[in-house]
Amino acid sequence: MIQIGIDLGANSIRLISLNDGIIFDEPCMIALDEHNHVLAIGREAFEMKGLESNSVRVVSPISNTRVDIAALTLLLEQLCDQFKIFRFFTKTTVLFSYPTSLSNEGCEQIKNALLGLGASKVYYDREIWFAAIGSRLDLSLPVASCVMNIGYSNCDIAIFQEGDIKQYSRGPFAGIQIGQLIRNWLKKSHNITVTEATLEDIVRTLGTVIQETDPLHVTIQGSNTQTHTLTTMTLSGNEIAFLLAPLVNDLAQWILGFLASVPIETQKDILLRGIVCSGGSMTLTGLPKKLQELIGCPVYLTDHPLYTITSGLEIVLDQMD
Repeated sequence: MIQIGIDLGANSIRLISLNDGIIFDEPCMIALDEHNHVLAIGREAFEMKGLESNSVRVVSPISNTRVDIAALTLLLEQLCDQFKIFRFFTKTTVLFSYPTSLSNEGCEQIKNALLGLGASKVYYDREIWFAAIGSRLDLSLPVASCVMNIGYSNCDIAIFQEGDIKQYSRGPFAGIQIGQLIRNWLKKSHNITVTEATLEDIVRTLGTVIQETDPLHVTIQGSNTQTHTLTTMTLSGNEIAFLLAPLVNDLAQWILGFLASVPIETQKDILLRGIVCSGGSMTLTGLPKKLQELIGCPVYLTDHPLYTITSGLEIVLDQMD
């Protein structure tokens, strides 16, 4: 039997084999020609962004509110073929996580697509479940555990107790907003537009929520919106921190509102035990510390926040085995 996990997100897709670990970890994108033939997937497709024409289109199959099932099926088909996931005379079980922005209907479409490609069994659940499992908390305890996961398209927080989700909420903060905020600010304040790759580099290199006396600086290139010429400018980490401050404050207020909605005994558990966080957006420099200051509650980051969900998938796959 072959057992495969898929960490399915709006920004990236990861393929996990029970025997080999992560075997694919690239952007959740696919490039198609005018006849819907696949030109590239993953990183290669991402690098084609901005080069679209009548004969080339680059698709992100999962957005905040919808799934392009046709494009996603083609992407999954390419991955399954590349890694020989479905084989004659061998049953394949697939387990996938999904961002909570997707509807049940969208998840069923993905499940049916995988079954159509050759899976014998397909199971799925929300990212927050796999984040909690990947954090290695004992979710069966009678005391409450609070887990928050902030990815590219979603922000989820949940209270786990006695093996179940007792309370859940979806928040206002996600990675896509960080990128949009920086992009809009560059265009409005500096008359410069940048590529997706440059925007990704800015967030990865300068992503911080803390003002520093000696901030990091990076030089970027983009297109001047007025002259349409190549423009070079230098950005400071303090500029990004100032830009993100309102988002962080909104996130803290949302967390406080969520905690205020749970029973008093649960609040006491969380104030004592803290909130365990994962997801790529939580890797912004200083974000856990800043949130801890704003909400007055311990905030912990998992050992590998980008791969906590992946770890949860591996744990469940192993238990299934």
